[in-house]
Amino acid sequence: MRKGLFRTTLPGLGECARVDMSAGDAAPYLEREMYVLLGFEPKFDLLPENPKAYARTDRPLWSDWY
Repeated sequence: MRKGLFRTTLPGLGECARVDMSAGDAAPYLEREMYVLLGFEPKFDLLPENPKAYARTDRPLWSDWY
């Protein structure tokens, strides 16, 4: 099962879900439409909202891979 962890809003991406790394190429963030299309659970609207501590706005998303 593909699993979402929480939902948040990120600069440049907008409303999205943080997904488990087992999502493969989809990880770590998916826009709402892709989350729904790919059948992640729980439903997007049921995901808890992200605590601000996880929202990184000071650098691009892909910098976590370096």
